[in-house]
Amino acid sequence: MLLGLFLIEAAAGLYLFLPLVGRRNSGVKFYRLILIVAGCLALAALAAHARAAGWGVLTIADLGAVVLTGLVYLVLRYPRRLIFRTSTALLAVSFLAAATLAFQSATGAPLLWSIAGGLSALALLGSVNLAMLLGHWYLVVRGMPIEPLKRITIATLAAIILKVLVVSASLIMAARSGSDYPSQFYRITVGQGIFFWMRIGWGLVASLLLFPMVWGTVKIRSTMAATGILYVQVVAVVIGEVLGGYLASIEHLPL
Repeated sequence: MLLGLFLIEAAAGLYLFLPLVGRRNSGVKFYRLILIVAGCLALAALAAHARAAGWGVLTIADLGAVVLTGLVYLVLRYPRRLIFRTSTALLAVSFLAAATLAFQSATGAPLLWSIAGGLSALALLGSVNLAMLLGHWYLVVRGMPIEPLKRITIATLAAIILKVLVVSASLIMAARSGSDYPSQFYRITVGQGIFFWMRIGWGLVASLLLFPMVWGTVKIRSTMAATGILYVQVVAVVIGEVLGGYLASIEHLPL
């Protein structure tokens, strides 16, 4: 379930942040690349969820995302037609629903916490991975404007801040969760200390510390250097989100 959660969040984030790149800037081939990657991730999430929970609402949501991704790929050449606009909107809704359902199924969190956890995770995974892939694309398309990478870099910072706020709210909720001993806050920060503090250190602190370096290289249009730093940031985010999903499955809060 946690594997499926991670995969569908990554797929959803890649697709939902794609409009920040701009089709005119990157060209249709980059859009096709991202759709292929997102579709493969969604298909792998479908397989993981089917193996873990059988065929139900969760796997049907994954299947809908896979089918709609294929449809968007096919109609990508018709950007002004109604079928393209309708299918892209439906795919966005499908990915959001699939990520929320996956989070709730994997963690047992209430709906509002599942929405907050799913959206913040897909935003972070999607923005940082899209930035890394876009950095590579500058090696393919020479002379592409730097503005798309700037937008994605700023979106990554916003996603990190959003994740910090969600985790902080979860910890506040855990601290107020009653007088049982050990308290939920104690179980998270001490009982699961090695995983929690690695989650905080890698997924949040390290990601924030890497942002100025990424931004500095993007400002001077050193896309190769930016891509190298983004590799490290992707690793930090992946470690953080994997550990966050594990902690959320235990404590039923988006951590």
